[in-house]
Amino acid sequence: MLRELPLSLLDPKDIAGMSSALEQTNAVHLSGLMWEAREAVVHVDHDWVVRYCNDVYLEDIHLQREQVIGRTPFEFQPSFSQSIFYETIEIARKERRPMASIGYSAVLNRWLMVRVFPTATGTLMLANDASETVVRQYQLAQQALKDPLTGLSNKLALVTEIATRLATGTKFAVAVLGLDRFKAVNEAQGYARGDLALMEMASRLQITTLAEERLYRLNGDEFAFMTSGEASTARARVRSLIVQTQRPIVLHGQSFTLGASSGLALAPEHGVDAELLLKRALLALRQSKRIRTNDAVIYEASLEIMTRQRSELETELRRAVENGQFMLMLQPKGALAGRHVVGAEALIRWPHAERGVLAPDQFLPLAQDCGLMPAIDRWVLRHALSQVKELKRLGIAVPVSINLSVESLSDAGLVDSVMSALRDTGVEPGLLEIEIPEGALMRDVDTSASVLAGLDELGVGISIDDFGTGYSSFAYLARFPVHTLKVDRSFVSDMTSNAASRTIVKSLIRLAHSLSMRVVAEGAETDEQMAMLERMHCDEAQGYAYARPMAFDKFCTFALGRTVAAGPSAFTI
Repeated sequence: MLRELPLSLLDPKDIAGMSSALEQTNAVHLSGLMWEAREAVVHVDHDWVVRYCNDVYLEDIHLQREQVIGRTPFEFQPSFSQSIFYETIEIARKERRPMASIGYSAVLNRWLMVRVFPTATGTLMLANDASETVVRQYQLAQQALKDPLTGLSNKLALVTEIATRLATGTKFAVAVLGLDRFKAVNEAQGYARGDLALMEMASRLQITTLAEERLYRLNGDEFAFMTSGEASTARARVRSLIVQTQRPIVLHGQSFTLGASSGLALAPEHGVDAELLLKRALLALRQSKRIRTNDAVIYEASLEIMTRQRSELETELRRAVENGQFMLMLQPKGALAGRHVVGAEALIRWPHAERGVLAPDQFLPLAQDCGLMPAIDRWVLRHALSQVKELKRLGIAVPVSINLSVESLSDAGLVDSVMSALRDTGVEPGLLEIEIPEGALMRDVDTSASVLAGLDELGVGISIDDFGTGYSSFAYLARFPVHTLKVDRSFVSDMTSNAASRTIVKSLIRLAHSLSMRVVAEGAETDEQMAMLERMHCDEAQGYAYARPMAFDKFCTFALGRTVAAGPSAFTI
């Protein structure tokens, strides 16, 4: 059990003075005081190398001073990174703020209070036995063993059960299930109906659980499941639960299919501590969500490395967002009749100092998980408009399209943000086009209709991206003020060899033209595809057969080398 605590037992100012004392002449005196207080003290530098430790610490870990000083804890305690206090220490080190936690040490077999303080030269760590009063307060704060919404046992009950089973030496598995599209329910139906969906899911999962198995609700849309048996058996049982989450739920006349991802950790193979076992199941769950599998991912050591790398990348991405360390590539759109340039799509890239230039799929999913997409969208909007302004000055007056995230598209303030950016840059609204994925459009039809109406009123172009892969009905399509429809690349790439894909492309072109929309075929990569699209009376193509994404100056050269259209006009019949 682990919990962050207020730093009330030792003032940070006193700690700063203590740190200074440790590094100066009165270290001996302070060491004596710490021995009397039974306070273990360790000071490491920024590279984790131990520069000071007292006798209490050495006694606890059963090592001599020469075995510790000048080395890192990872060297003389191989399991140090698996300690339940390691996460607390890492947060204090990285975020440069004091931290404290209480937890049961499986190594020392007693409750500890650990406090961590960043110093100018490294990190100071102090630990002593937690008093019965402190432990009791912690237990009372979490004494409720039931989740009030679903009636299932909660995390405290899970941790207690794991500890009990670990003590008996039995083999078992802990799985954490996370509902995949629960956020969409809350957004479309509100939190009250979202709670109803959670109750329904809890009921389904409980019914599927066998008598010797246990089901828990952790928090939000996450459940935990405990079963016995080997990896293959446990995985099969988890799959049976996932199947239950894939059955549709009907709320207020609207059907939702959620599904779930799952991570699985085995005991005692993957941990002999409850918190560690649960942490590793969560690591496996995060990997399951990243690879979007409908199966359970079993924990393996490489996930620790991946998680650390992901954490490092997140830190770097946040810094890149703060400093605007991105670039835009422009991919030309060409008219199929005449092959002249009629527009471009602005595609974001991240020039990473060590990893090279990263494509959107290498960092935008992480940005979305971290809540950074709105800030990135603002950067893309401003810089795309700056490029549009420069293009017009050079005599290349073609619209440039940008992609905005679901978070921005569901923001009622988007229209005002776009209007402000247009006003600040002096760009004509007609030279900006916003591409909206079909799936995002249908997540909240009413909000989408309101936002698109506002953008249309500004005079901004609106395009539906990846059309044909989502769930749009033609009735909804007619309801939105859309100017351009982009046929998904999966149909375009198959149409020369697949009659069904060919028929779909032809039908989508006719549909769009009947609604006075222009059509852009995405992913046209061969001359044969370009010729076929032209025979189908498709308006524009975007793909390697026409042009690859390119830097701004190269786009200018490319566009000026061809006859540049004044911009697309609506197709009418």
